Amino acid sequence: MGELDAGLDDYGRVIELEPKQFEGWYNRGSAHIAARQYDDAISDLSEAIRLRPNVGYAYCNRGLSYLRKAERVKALADFEKGLSLWADMPLCYYGRGEIRLADGKYQEAIDDFTRGINSKPTAESLAQRATAYESIGEKKKALKDYRSALSLQPRLKTAAAGIARLTQNNQD
Repeated sequence: MGELDAGLDDYGRVIELEPKQFEGWYNRGSAHIAARQYDDAISDLSEAIRLRPNVGYAYCNRGLSYLRKAERVKALADFEKGLSLWADMPLCYYGRGEIRLADGKYQEAIDDFTRGINSKPTAESLAQRATAYESIGEKKKALKDYRSALSLQPRLKTAAAGIARLTQNNQD
């Protein structure tokens, strides 16, 4: 509902009542991510992981927080750990793909984005995979992904720009 502050307050009360419960820490950490409060998210998710170290999605969320803080080594370690615990987590694939894309490891990025998209497609992941395809000269695959991204999110600027860039010299 967009009531992040109220949600954070409620999770804080849950943690006060039951500080040894994973769910309170995990949920408040996830709410901190939504509020773009990444240091607080990392703190809460680290406590959730301490309480239940075998829950892969907690590592994925903490990895996302590290990634948004540009702490790529820590982010990658968390994505890898999350995937080692549970191999079907789109968020970990998307995060790792984002790192690989930035590192110029385009085929590895495509592989990660594809694994995530096969489970839970998002406009952003399709646009990022399209960027990787474009980087290796796979124009048709890039256009298809940019168009799919726009079908999910019609105002996604990166997808619209990609289509414009790839079709400026000829009409596809």
